[in-house]
Amino acid sequence: MSSPPELLLPPLPSFGGFREAAQACLSMLRERTGVGAWYFTRVDGEDWLVLAASDDRYGVRSGEALKWADSICSRMVRGGPCVVADVAAHAPYAAAPIVGRGIGAYLGVPVQLDHGAIGTLCAIDPQPVPVDVERWLPIVQLCAQMLATLWSHDVDLKETQRRAERAELEAMTDPMTGIFNRRGWRELLALEEQRCRDEHTTAGVVVVDLDRLKQTNDSQGHNAGDALIQRAAQEISNAVRGVDVVARLGGDEFVVLVLDVGPTELARQATRIEQTLRAAGVAATLGYSWRGPGRDLGEAYREADLLMLDAKRGRHRAAP
Repeated sequence: MSSPPELLLPPLPSFGGFREAAQACLSMLRERTGVGAWYFTRVDGEDWLVLAASDDRYGVRSGEALKWADSICSRMVRGGPCVVADVAAHAPYAAAPIVGRGIGAYLGVPVQLDHGAIGTLCAIDPQPVPVDVERWLPIVQLCAQMLATLWSHDVDLKETQRRAERAELEAMTDPMTGIFNRRGWRELLALEEQRCRDEHTTAGVVVVDLDRLKQTNDSQGHNAGDALIQRAAQEISNAVRGVDVVARLGGDEFVVLVLDVGPTELARQATRIEQTLRAAGVAATLGYSWRGPGRDLGEAYREADLLMLDAKRGRHRAAP
């Protein structure tokens, strides 16, 4: 009697990184559980950033930002149940504003991400689902841990890559201030835009224009004007994180590329820059814009610049 033929399976290829692994994991969970929309997310202040999505019900995409306070997940991490088969029957979850999108069922677990950030692996469906979806909870927890580990490794890798990129561009700095010049800004903007496209990460742009450089040059001389520019560059750099990009585009115009940020936190960052400059005696006008899934960083920069110009014109019109 002959033995059965040996079954030989082709070796499985490794994932290219967090993005591919997350997409495969979320798609598997969606297909196996029958819950129609799965997300791996990260909390950034008041913003809830979608790092990866497998969604054929609500149309939420990777790279989008939602309001953390509006979510069911924000209630879950404060001690709410991880599985609710019928959201309408659980008053605390039914009161979440996001339920207005038509959420019938919820499943989610919290995770610890890079630098102490909180994240979630969660799923929602327009219809209530059988209670036996709870049997998937241990698998969901394991997937969440693995994706959190991959995400943290990806963050470390990106930081290493960025340090290398900026070291290569060290010659592209403004000699007066030591921050990046216009050419360095263009190079780094292109690199980060590609990273946003490849990895569905988020970013924003803040444009800063000094208000009194000409008056300072005219009344106190160019040395005083140069000192004002140097002080502005130093204060802007102090107000942002080390990972963010600060550049002087020429004259009295500065720009900041704020990385891995949601729209609400970008507004906070712009306010922090303005307050820091004001405290240092530097008058400036700012504009800012967020790069979401529907626009690239070049468009965000142009909108931020236009908003800065509009604010400056409005200030001039309001002046007596």
